[in-house]
Amino acid sequence: MEMNDLIIFKTVVNEGSISKAAKELGYVQPNITERIKKLEQELETPLLHRYNKGISLLPSGDILLDYTNKILNLVEEAKNEIKMSGNTYRIGTSQSILSNYLSNRINENFRNYQIYMESSNHLQQLLKKQRVDMVLTYSHYSDPAFQKVFSTTISMGLLKAKGKSNIDYSKEFFFVSHDKQCPFRNYTIEFMKENSLSKKQLQQLDSYSLIEEFIAQGKGLAFLPINNDKLENIEEVQKEKITINFFTIRESEKKIPSELFD
Repeated sequence: MEMNDLIIFKTVVNEGSISKAAKELGYVQPNITERIKKLEQELETPLLHRYNKGISLLPSGDILLDYTNKILNLVEEAKNEIKMSGNTYRIGTSQSILSNYLSNRINENFRNYQIYMESSNHLQQLLKKQRVDMVLTYSHYSDPAFQKVFSTTISMGLLKAKGKSNIDYSKEFFFVSHDKQCPFRNYTIEFMKENSLSKKQLQQLDSYSLIEEFIAQGKGLAFLPINNDKLENIEEVQKEKITINFFTIRESEKKIPSELFD
């Protein structure tokens, strides 16, 4: 079954006659008739009822028309996706990097980007399979297939709700993601060990925005980037610099947008 045969079949149905379909497509009528017969032979069932003034669909034709529409729509989607992939820059990153670093840099030209948010391991796989053009990550990739093209740092601290005082760490929840390579998670676990805090206080939640919201409501604390208008840094806890690494496939020829860098 060829794609063109489906297009011919759909045109015949839309026009209501073989002769009108032939005129619409720029074919001679016998050619259209032959292509419809080929479809019927391949499917081993008649598709159209033919009469002097035109055609009507038989039950098998109804089924084929439904699938034809789906197939042609999928082909059109594929064309659009391929066209878009050539014009857009695909970035894989984490929620926190998107919120605290990337969003401000792509805000003016967001239509030029496709953003994929995944865990550290999944980001590496996306890059390896070339489903993204670049990965922004806290991790360091040693795979020789990748090259680090840039790195920068952001400041991290232990954040609380604005105006919240008299914090008793032993009574607070500490929010982290499930991603075991997340530096915020690792700093949290180390902080809890140093302060002899219970593991029951650790709350795992894979939504950066929801973690922010819970902290703003006074429901707990979290190590996060300090550049946050909704929350306050706990000054008594030492700030740390977290590195963001930019990785592409080695020898990638796709131009990197300059606005992504500092």
